[in-house]
Amino acid sequence: MARPGRRAARAALRATGGPGQVAHSAFVWSASFAWMGGVAASSAALARLLPWEHVHRLVASPGMAACLSFTLSDVEVVRHPDFDPSRPAVFCQNHVNLMDAHAACAAIPHTFCGLMNWWHFKVPFYGQLMALADGIAVPADRSGRYAKIAEQARDRAERGVSILVFPEGHRTLDGRVGEFRRGTFHMAREAGLPVVPLAVHGMYGMMHKGSPLVRPGKITILVGPQVETEGLSPEGVPALARGVRDVVARFVETGEVPDDEIARIT
Repeated sequence: MARPGRRAARAALRATGGPGQVAHSAFVWSASFAWMGGVAASSAALARLLPWEHVHRLVASPGMAACLSFTLSDVEVVRHPDFDPSRPAVFCQNHVNLMDAHAACAAIPHTFCGLMNWWHFKVPFYGQLMALADGIAVPADRSGRYAKIAEQARDRAERGVSILVFPEGHRTLDGRVGEFRRGTFHMAREAGLPVVPLAVHGMYGMMHKGSPLVRPGKITILVGPQVETEGLSPEGVPALARGVRDVVARFVETGEVPDDEIARIT
């Protein structure tokens, strides 16, 4: 249920129309960057004194998740009863807007890093946090790219660190979930990590590619169960990619947990 203060703020935005939405959007962007700067600086300082796992849990992850509150959206996390919160995995999330990682921080209950294009590490504040979290950069050079990524994924798995991936490879243009690229699932198989469907419903209505405007709404995040990759053959990877994508797509479209789709892949 929406908090009274947020309901009042939303009503004020509706009353002012376009100018109010523009002003609100400008506030969200400026406040988010300023906040991330503080989170990055605090995390870097604390990382000199504490293990990164503690810094991630106490400062970095909740700090990133807090940016969603600037949008005045209500956020609910739904974890499947078969999800093991202590077990590292490759989390496969639908890709909508620049706040997707903030939603992941609100949903994933343990230390994780991101798999992202190399240029993400150049983004002010956000890139610093990704580097602190030991994120995996996808090299611009395609030569030997898969081997480099798989090696880093195995390293994270050995250290008990999960990996966040956007298997579509790009943000959606129409709100629908695209096909999941198989490389994510080959990586999980090589690293010996299960995969977890991570689906975010309502994010496209809040903000989407092609517009800087932010519209407050209700965001619901589903954390599915771990889906095993142990014993999976290379030939079985396409079916797994389709199955995980179908779970994510159903939740994104309906906001309801697709138990029938989950049962097909677990």
